[in-house]
Amino acid sequence: MPGSTVSHRSALVCCLLAVSLVAAAQEPLRNGAGPAAIPDPAMRAQELLSRARAAIGSPEAWSQLQSLVLDARIRRHVRYISVQGPDKIEAKEKVLNGKMRIEALLPDRYWRRVSNSTLNGYGYSYTQTVNGERAWRNPAPLLSSHRDSRIYDVGDLERSVEIHAHDARRQLAPYTLGWLLQPPPAFPTEFIHAGLSEMDGRKYETIVIRGPNSFHPALLLDPDTLLPYAIIIYFLEARREMVVVEVASVSRRYIQETYARARRERDSRRRAPERHELQLRFSDHQEVGGLKLPHRITTLLDGELIEELIIPEFRLNRDIDPKKFEGQPEIRFE
Repeated sequence: MPGSTVSHRSALVCCLLAVSLVAAAQEPLRNGAGPAAIPDPAMRAQELLSRARAAIGSPEAWSQLQSLVLDARIRRHVRYISVQGPDKIEAKEKVLNGKMRIEALLPDRYWRRVSNSTLNGYGYSYTQTVNGERAWRNPAPLLSSHRDSRIYDVGDLERSVEIHAHDARRQLAPYTLGWLLQPPPAFPTEFIHAGLSEMDGRKYETIVIRGPNSFHPALLLDPDTLLPYAIIIYFLEARREMVVVEVASVSRRYIQETYARARRERDSRRRAPERHELQLRFSDHQEVGGLKLPHRITTLLDGELIEELIIPEFRLNRDIDPKKFEGQPEIRFE
């Protein structure tokens, strides 16, 4: 979301929370309690969203919102296994810094650029653009439909463009939902109230969001302020621990044995797909142009901090060149 959240390779992405919470919310209706006993979940969700929008800002502030620009600092907490010799390994953690810029020309144009660094010191960046019905990423890696990623079919080009378009909207969605309580354009969603969820000893109003391609996050609203508190996504994925070789030696044999140890470590740490929980928590709400917007987003994966997004300033209603949202995918072979 992350710059980084769940990748397109998580083909089994699903929100188990959505299934269980919606089922729990609708159970009284199935047991004959009738609509008088419990409000319709969709209507209740819309009521809460209306109240949440009012908590964020007045109708006048919302009506005046035409554009949004922000520059954010990214702090990624990366945990990895350092292989320093044939018989020496160490668990490490490193903080990598990055940047993110978002420009939005409301209601239907968004542009996002992410720049990050890697453990080996190299940097990378990409942009994602949503312009009404169109969306794309640049550069857009060409994705193979084969196990051997070096083999491509004719249809892989069209498939890659479609996947990156969906990813652009899906990765923007947590931000647009947390700030504006709305999904990106051309990203159809349904909102279902799922009762109260407990987190950190408090209970939060919970709205499950049903989106395309198994995008089913849950939006938690603070019970006191009704401001967005968190977005939770459950998914199934075979996560792999990062194993990195950090060896200093002039001995070719020592280096070869170190790399062999790293291969064994990677093989031994492979796991079957498991259920994971991704949380994006919104905090440090400050008033900007009459709207209370969160200036910090903390991302946790299975309870561990993996990313912090700090936004020093939101700039509202600035002039943005519409040409920024024009273009097309630039396909690149990996």
